[in-house]
Amino acid sequence: MTSQELDEVRPAKRRRTWYKRRDILFIIVVAVIWIGWESYGRVTGPSRITDALSVELDKNPKNLDLLVTAKFPPERFHSNTYNEVGVQRGTEGHTTLLVRVRPANVRWLSQQYWIEKIDLAPKGGG
Repeated sequence: MTSQELDEVRPAKRRRTWYKRRDILFIIVVAVIWIGWESYGRVTGPSRITDALSVELDKNPKNLDLLVTAKFPPERFHSNTYNEVGVQRGTEGHTTLLVRVRPANVRWLSQQYWIEKIDLAPKGGG
């Protein structure tokens, strides 16, 4: 067979388009889920901060004492997270007392889906 005859017999090799490749689709799906997750936290986060806490955050304090209410009783993971942003002083039901929390950590904590409300702790410490 001549090369011309072989070319006629062999199917033309076609490159798959980028949107049909599994690896590219996987990366796109993961990116969309991640962006959606982050967006949800950023959009709903400010609604979890009480008005009194918002006023205090506007004063730009060095540290704050907070009452953090979760949607369920905190477990070990949540306690570890609380200890990363401040000092955990006790939990009663769904509410945890955190002291010495920096303002940036308050905003980050408000973006977590399992947080229901964040409020200032009473001056007496609980």
